Amino acid sequence: MFDVSIEDAIPPAFLYSLLALTVAYHIFAPLCSTVKQQSWILTTISSAAMSLSSLPLFFLYASSRGDLRGIRSTPWTESTGRFFQAYLVADLLMGVIYYRSKVNLLTGWIHHTIYIFIVEYACRQGWSHLFALCAVMEIPTFLLAIASLNPRFRSDVVFAMSFLATRIVLHVFLCVSMVASRHHVTNDSYGPGLIMACIFPLHAFWFYGSLKGFVKRAKSPKPQPVSQGTVTASGFTSLRARSWMLPRRRGSLRQAVRAWDRLELRKAAGRFGDQVYAYVGLERLPSGEPQQTGAKTESSF
Repeated sequence: MFDVSIEDAIPPAFLYSLLALTVAYHIFAPLCSTVKQQSWILTTISSAAMSLSSLPLFFLYASSRGDLRGIRSTPWTESTGRFFQAYLVADLLMGVIYYRSKVNLLTGWIHHTIYIFIVEYACRQGWSHLFALCAVMEIPTFLLAIASLNPRFRSDVVFAMSFLATRIVLHVFLCVSMVASRHHVTNDSYGPGLIMACIFPLHAFWFYGSLKGFVKRAKSPKPQPVSQGTVTASGFTSLRARSWMLPRRRGSLRQAVRAWDRLELRKAAGRFGDQVYAYVGLERLPSGEPQQTGAKTESSF
């Protein structure tokens, strides 16, 4: 009844990319020590691939002084769009399974869903080359992602400059070019230009937020280093007071524990009794009698 193959319904580039990204996540996830790092694995891979894929088109766009007529859709630009769609789907799927707390409503579900449809619209209209060109804006995303995986690569200045250059300045140029060249590039359609114009306020808001963060960190007072060789009188007095009070507190706790056992209320105390025993340095024998031990125990408080 329906003569539609799976290749027509779901492009192979999307399926292969989704499989590759899923495998890549499970390879690199065990190397991450935090959930936050795991949540940035796919973003790092995607932003790196998209940035590299866009560079030939960006150089062509820059060398032609903003003329889009020399850029055409190819199977490569089509595959680039399908790869980005696969990343969006994979990030949501892996997020639901492994890092749900890091996938929020705005930058996760809403953002990814909207971009899935934007890429689909561009590919169906034959404008995949325009989307692939705009993928150069993923350079700031890569810088942010790689810094999230390893803080040693973090540079607020480099990130801010790349964001300003791509998602603010270049964004404006691309928006103007798409509107000005619509007769030759998009068959007089304002679609790409309108999409770019709608996205720009979000980029401007993000950039404004990053600038506010820089100013706030610059104005915050830096902690003054304390010399380790200097011992103040108040600190010495406090240290002596703590060292004098600690044995008395432990002795009081030991007496309370022994009285606790004599009254046979230990069973009603549950796990709290175990914590008290661990703190005062006592171990329980199978018979229930406490026994002092010289081993240092860690408090579970």
